[in-house]
Amino acid sequence: MRVPAILLIFCLLPASAWAQLKGAEPEKQVHWASAAFFGTGWYRVDDNRQTFIFRIPWRQEVRSAGWSDDGERKLGIEIIYPVSLGVHSLDELPDFIEFDNYGTITFTPGVAVEIPVTDRWDLRPYAHYGVGYEDTSGEWAQIYYGGINSRYLLNQSDGLDWNLLNAVAYAGYKPEYKNRGQYGSALAGLEAKQRLEGVEFAGAPAWINWHITYDYMFDNLNFHVSEEEVVTIRDQWEFGVALSRGDSKIKIWFLEFEQLGLSYKFSSNGKYRALSFNLRSRFED
Repeated sequence: MRVPAILLIFCLLPASAWAQLKGAEPEKQVHWASAAFFGTGWYRVDDNRQTFIFRIPWRQEVRSAGWSDDGERKLGIEIIYPVSLGVHSLDELPDFIEFDNYGTITFTPGVAVEIPVTDRWDLRPYAHYGVGYEDTSGEWAQIYYGGINSRYLLNQSDGLDWNLLNAVAYAGYKPEYKNRGQYGSALAGLEAKQRLEGVEFAGAPAWINWHITYDYMFDNLNFHVSEEEVVTIRDQWEFGVALSRGDSKIKIWFLEFEQLGLSYKFSSNGKYRALSFNLRSRFED
């Protein structure tokens, strides 16, 4: 997830639905196309906006990052073909709006380059561009997002690693309303991996992975949940925990995962919350 997942909730309404929201200000709403940025999970704002996103992030590793025997830096290259399916619903709304559940689909291929700056510090710039479709209004959108992730190894001991995480991200879509289709964020957090002594997971030593991150959005997000009430959200906290097999992949049928777990997300004002699957390091999202 690159731009904070809070943005996902604000993309629930297509243009045809907002036309029914009397008194709502279009320039303060966020487009449904932003759903392309987020991972598989359930998201909710206040008591009347919720959605479920199923994201299939097909990946092709062209080359893995690292260092050669003679100390030469090797860049990692990964091509990503994410498809996101969204099922959105509105509930507990006033009588002045009537709108059924609806779906969205987005395809935003991209590339990520992993750069080992030092033995402890890695950078991961990425960029995506694609399209999305909303089935009720028949609306199409061009979608783009990118940024750079940073991971710095703070400490490494037998069976325990600590990393400092940082990231900046930028995303948008077209057509947009009065240049309001662009969003940015900054992230800071910690990530840890600890081996569980004497415990095995799928035939290999088990590890417990967890992270805590904080996202700050450069623009205040205002969302009209009724004619009179506006919910404002500025940030996102995220706590995640997962099981892994160390450096070995977890295989389920033809799929491979780095880890299996869940992440809980919420805003400081308590108006937003989400539960999503945690399948990769936050650095590699």
